[in-house]
Amino acid sequence: MSEPESKTIVILGAGFGGVAAAQELARLRPENEEWDIVLVDQNNFLLFTPMLTEVAGGVVDASGIVSAVRTLSSRVTFEQGRVTSIDAANGQVEIMIGESLPGVQRARKVIRAEHLVVALGSITNFRGIDGLVEHSLTIKTIEGALAIRTRTLALLERADEETDPDARRALLTFVVGGAGFSGVETMAVLNDLVRALRDKFPRIDARDIRTVLVDPGTRLLPEISEGLAQYAQKKLEQRGVEMRLQTAITGAGEGWVEVKAEHVQDKERIPTHLLVWAGGVTPEPVIEKSGLPLGHHHGVVVDGCCRVKDHPNMWAIGDCAEVPRPGGKGTYAPMAQNATREGKLVGGNVAAAIQGRPQRSFAYHPIGELAMVGRQTGVASIYGLHFSGTIAWMMWRGIYLAKLPQMRQRVRVVMDWTLDLVFGRDLATIPVPHSPRPQP
Repeated sequence: MSEPESKTIVILGAGFGGVAAAQELARLRPENEEWDIVLVDQNNFLLFTPMLTEVAGGVVDASGIVSAVRTLSSRVTFEQGRVTSIDAANGQVEIMIGESLPGVQRARKVIRAEHLVVALGSITNFRGIDGLVEHSLTIKTIEGALAIRTRTLALLERADEETDPDARRALLTFVVGGAGFSGVETMAVLNDLVRALRDKFPRIDARDIRTVLVDPGTRLLPEISEGLAQYAQKKLEQRGVEMRLQTAITGAGEGWVEVKAEHVQDKERIPTHLLVWAGGVTPEPVIEKSGLPLGHHHGVVVDGCCRVKDHPNMWAIGDCAEVPRPGGKGTYAPMAQNATREGKLVGGNVAAAIQGRPQRSFAYHPIGELAMVGRQTGVASIYGLHFSGTIAWMMWRGIYLAKLPQMRQRVRVVMDWTLDLVFGRDLATIPVPHSPRPQP
């Protein structure tokens, strides 16, 4: 009898798409076949990004929204390292190991793959705006979420001691750029956090607190119905949020953000010491350098089966891919629910390619969208039915709680929600170490 042929399947990225692909391949791997399933990521955890705003608001501890990749499947080998290059022609990738360990020598490693799945996700798109990289925080990572909360609490402490009225108002002005899901939910938790803790600071006047949401569009949450978006805007405004729609952020500096309203000639500077940028994403830079075909949004161009053009043993999914909708109706949005289902489909397609079976095309109609717009207030559209208020907030929590991959995380999150309900927000400021910037 001949030995079964070994197949090496490499999946780049341990986000929603990459993990879903790895788990599906692990499930489909026949007992009598040798499939080496290798999952690569610079972090050794799956981050549940929909709850990052809960971390920023101090409602949920960061440990509750991460799952160790090594515990997700015994059939998957994990390699921790940052992907530095993709050589599609030769079926190999290069990774940098040890970047997160100061004082420890880094190492480069080459991994060869017979089948390659690219699921590297995205980074924040700063859109070339002057000063935005240096003077804003983001909500894409655990570090970013913790930094938002830490800086907010530090600004409250500083404002409580400030005697100059103008300086105090600047310290108490919080700006969020971007009115999509991330921006709206970040503004909601930030506004709640600041106003809920104000009475702990006796020298802060509530009238000095200013929370500003800036977006060049004409409405909030373009992903949902206009009626629900209007409800979300109304609730945020009732809670003290200032809406600056049809207004673009044009620059940022130490202690200020510059904005320009549509049809207004002059720019305006808003004094602030906390700017959160949630104005969009773009694929990981290594995708640009890969030589793969890129689309309008700089993602990898794939066919309906998520297979890369001219590379029959290579697939791309999630935020770094441009997956076409059936009927040529554009591409799927960079959303977690799309990435998860693309990953599962591609896991099946890789197995089909190995076993000589036909592949399936991706087609998915989202069951709905949810957004949190304040404490015990949300908006939701599920199966075409619209919900708002407390019931939508409860749906937001219930659905995302169920989607956490492990029971351990669900228990932790429920405990955090209970503690927040009973005891309120914690005021302790924990320093957040800066992560080293990736080196080319």
